[in-house]
Amino acid sequence: MTEKRETLTGAVIGRPPAAGAPKRSLAAKLFRRTLPVVMLIVLLIQGSIAWITWTDQRRALERRAGVLTDLTAAAIATPLWYLDRTVFEPQVEALVSDRGFRYARVLNDNDEMLFETGTPPEAGRGAITVSREIIEPQGHIKAGTLEVVFATDELNRIAILQVATAAFAVLLLTGALSITVQFAMRRLVVQPLGRMLRAMRQVEHKSWTTLDEPADDELGQAAAAFNRMVAGLRAGDDARRLLEALQDAQAALVEKNVELETANHQVMESIRYARRIQEGILPDPAVLAPAMADVALLWEPLDVVGGDYCWMERRDGKCLILLADCTGHGVPGAFMTLVVASELQAILDVAGVPEPDQILGALDRRLRMRLRQDRPDPGGRDASDDGVDAAVCIYDEATGTIAFAGAGLSLTVVGPDGVSSITGVRRSLGYRSLPPPGRIPVHLHQVRPGESFHLWTDGVTDHVGGPSRRLFGRRRMAALLATHAHLPLAERLQALTVALDEWRGTEARRDDMTMVAFRPQTAGPPAGGDPVTNSSNAPNP
Repeated sequence: MTEKRETLTGAVIGRPPAAGAPKRSLAAKLFRRTLPVVMLIVLLIQGSIAWITWTDQRRALERRAGVLTDLTAAAIATPLWYLDRTVFEPQVEALVSDRGFRYARVLNDNDEMLFETGTPPEAGRGAITVSREIIEPQGHIKAGTLEVVFATDELNRIAILQVATAAFAVLLLTGALSITVQFAMRRLVVQPLGRMLRAMRQVEHKSWTTLDEPADDELGQAAAAFNRMVAGLRAGDDARRLLEALQDAQAALVEKNVELETANHQVMESIRYARRIQEGILPDPAVLAPAMADVALLWEPLDVVGGDYCWMERRDGKCLILLADCTGHGVPGAFMTLVVASELQAILDVAGVPEPDQILGALDRRLRMRLRQDRPDPGGRDASDDGVDAAVCIYDEATGTIAFAGAGLSLTVVGPDGVSSITGVRRSLGYRSLPPPGRIPVHLHQVRPGESFHLWTDGVTDHVGGPSRRLFGRRRMAALLATHAHLPLAERLQALTVALDEWRGTEARRDDMTMVAFRPQTAGPPAGGDPVTNSSNAPNP
């Protein structure tokens, strides 16, 4: 940045060799350049005026001399004029009164001198000579010649006076021009340039000086450009210092960044491995065969791992399906799924396949005990207030019935007559801040041919989107399931995923999303009768 600033500064100010006054003044240079031109122009103008005036006056004198000579010649042209000198002498003498008159003479027809008056002009001196023949009026015979000489001394005097006036005007104009140019150049050019040069020398030493010149002429525009250059150099110098500081800080953080990247890589590897573990504890839908005609599972955590858990098991002619939505998502939710899986396995190992309400009640008690929520609240930050929403379905292959119990989750039935919902209690399992759910009712449903059943967590219906950025909701879910009721369960869940993505648009997902869909392998009872016990006929909004 320093090298760049020096280059720019050198290009602008030309690198003056010293801080002293210049050897030649700008005003003196301008004066020497303009003075010859001004003098030549003035001399040409004054000379032209003098020449025009002199020629005009000379022509006027020639015309006057010609008129006077013509008049005099006509006046003395009488038949007896040469016999009597007194006839023409007064006429010629009358010309003397003209201020331009110098000399006149009368010649006879043989060019002999009859009369003269005045002083003959010297040879080579400027004069105007007018000659007219004297014609006898009656006989039209040349009787003689009249010559008149007019002097041009007055004309020459005026011309010399004009030349002298021009020379004086040139001298006066030269002096006035010199004073004006010196004053104007010093005030308008030399002083602003001097201030600019001093400011440039200060900028060279990083003293960021600016100019306060009016921007109504070229020097003002140059000063504004100089100020912009100074601002750019100052910003560049500040940026250079900041860059140096940032480089020092970056150099100090490089090692930390490497350590953080290594730690992040290890954490992500651990989380990806945790996903493989979590996927490993999820059930294989094939365990329900041959009791189920079709089973499908949709499990999409918000992050790499999630807080939704599903379990499937077939034992003693019964199929157990459990879905749990644990507190949070990501790593905390994944740890909660491990707790739920551990406690559920303990419950099943002790009691075999108990009723759905017994499983949920035992899960609530064991979670509170495992998370130490059954003890007095210590009031500290480490006190657990976590829990789950869960639903249990047990299909009895012998009777063709489904026993359902839910805590915060519902069971949706898709059949030939449409879509209906069996609602669980509106309470969750666990949570220090909530009381135990108490008695959880069990709903019995007689399975009919063509019916399929769906359990899902709230992450399925809580997608925000659409024209008004609203939740997808259970009503739209019911309509979507009815639309795709003819599809196999796996294709139905795939169509559901596509519809939710379209509804969400550019909005991001907010929670883990899990759905279990199953269709029992049963012929079902004869048509008629009410196959649903303690269930609603429409989905919750």
